[in-house]
Amino acid sequence: MFHITNGDSANLFLKRIGIQGQFVAWQDVLHHGPISSQLTLPAMSDYRAAFLADYFCLPLKDVQTKFAQRNALLDSIEESSEVILWLTPELFDSLIGLQFIAWYRAQFESTRNLFIVLLPDHIPPRELEAAQVAQYYKTRFSPSDAFFELNSEVWHALTTNIAALETCLTLDFKHWPNLKTSIQRFLQEQPDDIGLNRTQWQILDCLNGQTLSLAQLFGANQDLEEVPFMGDLSFWCQIEEMREYLCISTQDSLLHQEIEFYHGVKVSLSEKGQALLN
Repeated sequence: MFHITNGDSANLFLKRIGIQGQFVAWQDVLHHGPISSQLTLPAMSDYRAAFLADYFCLPLKDVQTKFAQRNALLDSIEESSEVILWLTPELFDSLIGLQFIAWYRAQFESTRNLFIVLLPDHIPPRELEAAQVAQYYKTRFSPSDAFFELNSEVWHALTTNIAALETCLTLDFKHWPNLKTSIQRFLQEQPDDIGLNRTQWQILDCLNGQTLSLAQLFGANQDLEEVPFMGDLSFWCQIEEMREYLCISTQDSLLHQEIEFYHGVKVSLSEKGQALLN
């Protein structure tokens, strides 16, 4: 049995509560950067590894190694293997689910051994108890043809163009309700005419009339999300991209610092940032 999740933290939690099997962490934040449905998974992995290493200032070899480990586990899946895809309401998981299901259907003729767990909370959960997560595991289901058709249409649009993705909002999402919310949130992360996305506008709003530490700013932004999905590393990258609108009490990179750094560095609006809000 194979379990497909968004990352290592989810896998550790599921193992800790007694879920048995092999665990595959997808390890890709697909809401950042380009994606394509025209590439094989190995080729797409190379493509994504190069982007992620550059975007997050990570050693390319480290990112490539993680993808290689993931792909090796995926290659060991057979059509007779039982596969469980764990999906939470957040954008991060929805995009992973779209890509994994597209890959699975391209690999195997039959989908009878693919099952999905739809959770109402993150993994590790913020509100659910371990026993409740285990109970949701018992509700896993084999996707219907309508579920697969929805996945196919949305994945194709996501990897084609934004206009096509917008038209998907008229589809019937009753089989995967959280996916519609995820698509809407993904569209809101596309830069507007000024070049800012929803997260960056939220950052400006959070700083309107006050100075916050980076840690406080991250928490304030999370509070504005209907379903928080962005990790702290992604958030620091968002801030780095908008330094012209901010006064940050350091010129050092905000990425890969010790936790004390994020509590000590202060952020406020620059004159340009305040003028933009006004």
